[in-house]
Amino acid sequence: MDRGRRQYGYFLEALNTRLEESEYIAGPDFSIADITGLVTIDFARRVDMDIPGGHTHTRRWYDGVAGRPCAGA
Repeated sequence: MDRGRRQYGYFLEALNTRLEESEYIAGPDFSIADITGLVTIDFARRVDMDIPGGHTHTRRWYDGVAGRPCAGA
């Protein structure tokens, strides 16, 4: 479990850096990469692993993609 938490932290660091440069994970358009990222973060939140406070780019992206009509399906 500790290893998984560390790996998730690395993922969030890389994601925040990527989203500083781009609106979506794989470029300018919403894609399967964003769906995969959304599902990953939603799953982690179920075990009390949320997006850290300093990850403003990830938070912006997450709020945007989680608010899409397809995210509630």
